[in-house]
Amino acid sequence: MQVLCVASNDESTALHCPTCGQGYAVYYSRQSSCERESALTAVRHTLVEHHAHDCTPAAHRALVFNVPAWRGSAYMSAAALLSGAPLAAHADRDRQHAEESTAA
Repeated sequence: MQVLCVASNDESTALHCPTCGQGYAVYYSRQSSCERESALTAVRHTLVEHHAHDCTPAAHRALVFNVPAWRGSAYMSAAALLSGAPLAAHADRDRQHAEESTAA
């Protein structure tokens, strides 16, 4: 199962990085609770892996990403398309973040 992770500072986010506390809204390609629990374990593991060399929220280089990772656009992933994730605003924010990272 694929999960779309969208960085969020909203207090009601479903998941927080165990290392830095960055919040994430998560969107699933499938809805069974058993699959979702398994997927959340994989997401937590991925978030910790992002911190191999950096303990700050900057370790999460993308504001929107998929677990498991894939080469296509996160916005066109199965999790994005099947979950009904509200992605228009996130696409603009992700593009701005990428431009800021490149300029730095």
